[in-house]
Amino acid sequence: MSEPELTKIHLSSGGMQAEIAPQGATLVCLSREGRDLILGIHDLADPSINNFYAGAIVGPVANRVSGGQVIIDGQSFQMECNESGTTSLHSGSDGLHALIWDVCDVLPDSVLLKIHLPDGYSGLPGNREISVLYVLSNDGLAVKITANTDQKTPINIAHHPYWALQSDQSKTKLSIDSDRYLPKTANGLPTGQSKPVGNGPFDFIKPREIGANADLDHNWCLSEVKSENPRPVATLLASDGLQLNIATTEVGMQVYTGSALPILESSHCKTDQIQPNAGIALEAQGWPDAPNQPAFPNIFVERNETYRQTTKYTFTQN
Repeated sequence: MSEPELTKIHLSSGGMQAEIAPQGATLVCLSREGRDLILGIHDLADPSINNFYAGAIVGPVANRVSGGQVIIDGQSFQMECNESGTTSLHSGSDGLHALIWDVCDVLPDSVLLKIHLPDGYSGLPGNREISVLYVLSNDGLAVKITANTDQKTPINIAHHPYWALQSDQSKTKLSIDSDRYLPKTANGLPTGQSKPVGNGPFDFIKPREIGANADLDHNWCLSEVKSENPRPVATLLASDGLQLNIATTEVGMQVYTGSALPILESSHCKTDQIQPNAGIALEAQGWPDAPNQPAFPNIFVERNETYRQTTKYTFTQN
């Protein structure tokens, strides 16, 4: 059995249970009164199994960066292009999702994990100290992320669970408190312009069913300035009335309906099976390719400045 398997951390609060693995600071399991809420992987030691980042912390620059290139004060820095050789996705194959984090303070309902990225890691400048605090409560889970750097560097960290509130995701209703999204090019990068959601497939201002074979992988523009306190931004509503409420301090949310998820049998999964459209990722983060899009909210963190993100997942029964 691998080290990450031996050292998983179990949290409990009322009817809520969670399991976190040091590899990728990954939320492996989240359940409410015995009901699984996310797609989870049993063994994280084989990176080819969880190549879709289920439950992991991704970064230091989440989402896509054009050409993997970042220019800081006139100097170019090159990240790994791990997607079709032209785009860096979640900072490449050795991003935060692939690292073994240090497990620090552990309490019955919370755990703090930390990681150090040396100057030059992921092709980016700065010695970076990153921490993730998971706090479980009777009605949900809070994820608090902080990062510090000794050089100016881009930081855009995201938590990447796939929510699966019911077996047939097409019947789950999604709402997003945003009237604008980012159109994208054929390689998944934003065009640089935001557009109104209109009344078409990107309009989730009022809750509506995700639908069969949904194929969304876009950023919704929540704000242009991070908030100090989490604000409600999205909900998921299952057919039996179980509702997930998401609040965050972040300016964007990537919505991925899982159309390219692999088929994994129960021997690899916490749930019965993982397959295309079995879960939906709602990733609070900065806007994608922000270092190369001057009009997008800034994700650069200055020397000795602190990056902070808080995202809260709470559950209610209607």
